[in-house]
Amino acid sequence: MSLSLATQTARPALTATHRRAALLAILALGLAAGFVITSPAETASAIHRAGPDLTRLLRGMALLKTAMLTAAAGAILWRFGTPVPRPWFAAYAAALGAMALGPGLVWGMYHLYLGSAAMNGGLIATLILLWRDPGVGLGLDEALRRRRARI
Repeated sequence: MSLSLATQTARPALTATHRRAALLAILALGLAAGFVITSPAETASAIHRAGPDLTRLLRGMALLKTAMLTAAAGAILWRFGTPVPRPWFAAYAAALGAMALGPGLVWGMYHLYLGSAAMNGGLIATLILLWRDPGVGLGLDEALRRRRARI
């Protein structure tokens, strides 16, 4: 017998408030870890080697990655307004945690490859999860039905 992500567990489901609070905590921890991993000496060395123009470009990219992270977190927070099976919750949390690690690492300028891989991997995982999650389709159908009823 195989288990899929859609299978409900016997444990009680987390409430929407708990899911959202846990997601925000994971988001904050990921962002903080991205900034803390790189020491000030490593950051200063990387900035010196890169020069001011490349530093501005890469930090601008870190801000852009933060905007993408915010959009993905908003979509996941919307999804967490309805019941989510624990395996889906864990997958969303892991993807968003990896995604949150990226901007801090890129901002520090020292672990650029790791930061880019974490951000892009988390973004791709988030998009795949949102695409394959049956609850997203049901939520969008319900939102469309309510909007059409108001027209």
